Amino acid sequence: MVSSIKAYQRKAETRANWPSQSPYVPINTITFDEEEPGGLDQPHCDPLVIDLVIRDLKVTRILFDTGSTVNVIFCDSLRRVNVELDEIVPMPKPLTGFSDIALMTLRSIKLPVMAKVVTKIVDHLAMFNVIMGTPWINAMQAIPLTYHLGIKFPTPNGITAIWACQKQL
Repeated sequence: MVSSIKAYQRKAETRANWPSQSPYVPINTITFDEEEPGGLDQPHCDPLVIDLVIRDLKVTRILFDTGSTVNVIFCDSLRRVNVELDEIVPMPKPLTGFSDIALMTLRSIKLPVMAKVVTKIVDHLAMFNVIMGTPWINAMQAIPLTYHLGIKFPTPNGITAIWACQKQL
């Protein structure tokens, strides 16, 4: 018991001598400056809604939801990107959180969205075409920031930023 207390004390003393900030800053550090993206009405309570390219087509009204554990595309949106439901193998799974009721997903699909994919299909009316949840955000190593209404993520060419247009919300 005494040896574990002494080991803990040594660890605490060692950490106390570490510098509070590391002088090393990686090349691909993602930061948001106060001026970015500019032109926002502050304060605001707007959701992070942007446009993305899915299957080589521009899709608008994509909600980034850091509380969602799935990526969802709605049937109407899927049809607009020229994917027929008959092409997809059914894989129904329960999905909760829409209107406080449990819905069943119709199918799962992997659609190219910039570098990663959207996977779950839901036949439900929604004001958004796609909901990007934490699976896509984490797979992209993206940092969404609602204050700035933007999302940044690393690419082979450096950090890429996509900004929402507050006037479209």
